[in-house]
Amino acid sequence: MHIPEKNVSLSPEQHAMLRQYRRMWLTEIDLEEAKGAIEEILKRDLRRSSIHPPTPLLQSLTTALIVAYARPFVLSRGDPHFADRTVPGSLLKVLTPLEQKLHEHLISIRNKEVAHSDADVTEVSLELLNGGHGGICMVTRAPFNRTQLRLLLRMIGKLQNELERRFELLRGQLPLNVWL
Repeated sequence: MHIPEKNVSLSPEQHAMLRQYRRMWLTEIDLEEAKGAIEEILKRDLRRSSIHPPTPLLQSLTTALIVAYARPFVLSRGDPHFADRTVPGSLLKVLTPLEQKLHEHLISIRNKEVAHSDADVTEVSLELLNGGHGGICMVTRAPFNRTQLRLLLRMIGKLQNELERRFELLRGQLPLNVWL
């Protein structure tokens, strides 16, 4: 895809708005990815078992939804001249206290278990053997149940609606019909 060269002059305030718009645009993509993972879990009727570990597919989709959902809310290493590193925290004001609690849980899981193997939240028992080792690892991350998945879908819908409202406001202050 070819994007025309930038030839629009922006004020410093407009540059800040453009960075915010780009972050929100990337957030929209991330939320769609998380939504897709949830919808796939529900469509395939993948369920967690109380006696067996989750299937690799369920665990993979759960990991994908956590990563995609959390990405806009954690400090990234991206170029701050291109986009803000995180979405504005005020975006979360559209969530109920229960939804905010689930949001915080997702970020915590992402930070401690998905993006990092944090021994503080993982019970590990190892048996060292002469030629290797055996181990038992009790990870606290477990696939979500149907109620949690539906709540996540509602949260994503609310966040997407708020993003669209903010896009509209920013489009009123940025030049239209030009590549930025």
